[in-house]
Amino acid sequence: MNCSDSATICALATPNAMGAIAVVRMSGPESLAIANKVFRSKTCEDLTSSEGYRTYYGTVNDNRNEILDQVLLSVYRAPHSYTGEDSVEISCHGSLYIQQELVQTLIENGARMAGPGEFSQRAFLNGKMDLAQAEAVAELISSGNRASHRLALSQMRGTFSGELSLMRSQLLELASLMELELDFAEEDVDFADKSRLQELLQALLNHIRRLCDSFRLGNVMKKGVPVAIAGLVNAGKSTLLNAFLGEERAIVSPVAGTTRDTIEDTLVIDGIPFRFIDTAGLRNLQHAVSGSQEQIEQMGVERSMETIRSSSIILLVIDASRPETFSESVQSVNDLVDDNIILVINKSDKISNIDVILSNIQVICRDCFANCRISNIYTCPVSAQEKTGIDELKTLLVNLIRPVMDENTTLLTNLRHFQALKKADESLSRVIEGLRAGLSNDLLAPDLREAIYHIGSITGEITPDDILGNIFSNFCIGK
Repeated sequence: MNCSDSATICALATPNAMGAIAVVRMSGPESLAIANKVFRSKTCEDLTSSEGYRTYYGTVNDNRNEILDQVLLSVYRAPHSYTGEDSVEISCHGSLYIQQELVQTLIENGARMAGPGEFSQRAFLNGKMDLAQAEAVAELISSGNRASHRLALSQMRGTFSGELSLMRSQLLELASLMELELDFAEEDVDFADKSRLQELLQALLNHIRRLCDSFRLGNVMKKGVPVAIAGLVNAGKSTLLNAFLGEERAIVSPVAGTTRDTIEDTLVIDGIPFRFIDTAGLRNLQHAVSGSQEQIEQMGVERSMETIRSSSIILLVIDASRPETFSESVQSVNDLVDDNIILVINKSDKISNIDVILSNIQVICRDCFANCRISNIYTCPVSAQEKTGIDELKTLLVNLIRPVMDENTTLLTNLRHFQALKKADESLSRVIEGLRAGLSNDLLAPDLREAIYHIGSITGEITPDDILGNIFSNFCIGK
């Protein structure tokens, strides 16, 4: 894709599939002239003289001058359009034949087929949005739940870009003061207090690190918060997964070791995607004979332990009908958990003294987790078999994640942004270390300029054409 190409482009803006309607989009200096060749309407005889924000009803003719379809044609005048150029959108019936013929007719009359993301790239190049906002358009299109939609919409509206712009302007001001001191080096003039300069840089560095730390949460908001369903064999883990999903996703059997590998599925609860992972039952099989069934089960246990360590939330399933296993159940995850854990007291319908059971388990937890860094331990009695207590457990999961989302108004979700901020972090860290060591400004300025470059590369203030091409090549055609 040529960034300097000013040709008029066209593409289907709706999915390439049959439907009630389809939209064909055209943008560029000849949009109205090309549309005028094929569009006929009693309310507008010459589209090239039309004002912007006007919609006309009429017909489009193919190159044989035969009516192809009855359509609605919307006119957008530069610079007040998505791309900042003269643009036309034609809403036609959703026949695959009509869609293909309409695009082909526009191409034969002077337009060319748009490349992936070329409309958004033109919007960026024409100053309608910065690069971070343009990338958010693609994320908004692919958002599959309320959480990812909210993140993408916030970024597209410029929340993240505003933070970056403020940081960059502050760094530019600091860099200007350093450069100014270099110009007056012979006069030995200080334009900035070094301790105050260090404080400002440290505050900016802390902000960058908070954004980088949010990348993990932002990523799980897109892919699903990982929730490991852990516990001893036959505690009811697979039954719990099936109860969550409302289908027989995992095989349930009284035979120990039925689940030998992790099974996962995603469920959206109150707009938040959760990725539930059913793990193999935890037990000690260290002395399993090589090549035996126990060794295969041990491999599943080891994989389960890895899953538990990497999950944001642990659902530790405890069989309420087997008090003799309470201590072993809690100890099985003692070295694996350092964050939120929910004790799911399963088969609670089979006992009458649930309060006593809960009290006993809480005492065991206090003793077992006394030296751990677990931030929160919650308890929720359920019956996975009877599907009771499941709604309460879902509410608890949402209540654990929702405050974290609300506290972090800006979350990184884009790997390119994360990598750029990490590089800015490294550069600013060198500047701060240099200030503490008493280095001169001419040694500090290059690292400061490098930090400014990396922050600017996120919004596109400093971005080579090859990077632009790579970014927009991942967009769908028509956007």
